[in-house]
Amino acid sequence: MIYSSSCEYAIRALTYLAREQKEYERRRKPEDPVYVSIPKSTIAEEADEERLPEHFLAKIMQTLARSGVLGSQKGPKGGFSLARPSDEITLYDIVEALDDLSNYNHCAVGLAECNDEVPCPLHNMWVGVRTAVLDYFRRTTLVDLATAVEEKKAIRPTPSGN
Repeated sequence: MIYSSSCEYAIRALTYLAREQKEYERRRKPEDPVYVSIPKSTIAEEADEERLPEHFLAKIMQTLARSGVLGSQKGPKGGFSLARPSDEITLYDIVEALDDLSNYNHCAVGLAECNDEVPCPLHNMWVGVRTAVLDYFRRTTLVDLATAVEEKKAIRPTPSGN
C-alpha cells in the first residue's frame, strides 16, 4: 500500500461524495446551494455499505474538514460537503491531509544519508517511483475517481446475471 488505511477510507468516502455531488449538480436548480451536504447519517450508511469502521471514518472526515478538503455543518441536520469542486480536489490533497508526505522523501532502505552523491542500493529506482506516485497524486482528482467507479459499475453484471 502506498498510503495509510485512513487515506484509503478517505478516498472511498470522498469518491462517494463526489458521485453524490455530480448527481446533485445534474438535477440542481439555480436557487439551490452549489454543494450538496451529505448528512452524517448517510455517511454512517455509506460506512456500513462499504464496510468502513464508522467511528474511524467520522474522525477522518473531521480531519478532512479541518484541512479544508471538506466543509462541515454541525447540528442535527449537519453533514459534510466538498469544500471545492471535485475536479479541484486531488489525491495529493487527501494524502497530504492524512499522511506525512515527507515519508516519500526518505531513503527507501532507511539510510540516514541517501542522495545522488551517496545513494543507497534502491536510490535511482526509488526516485523514479516516488516522482511517479506523487505526480499521480497531484493529477488524479475526485472527478477521475468518481468517473472510474461509475464506469466499473456500468460494466459490472447484475447479481441476477442479466
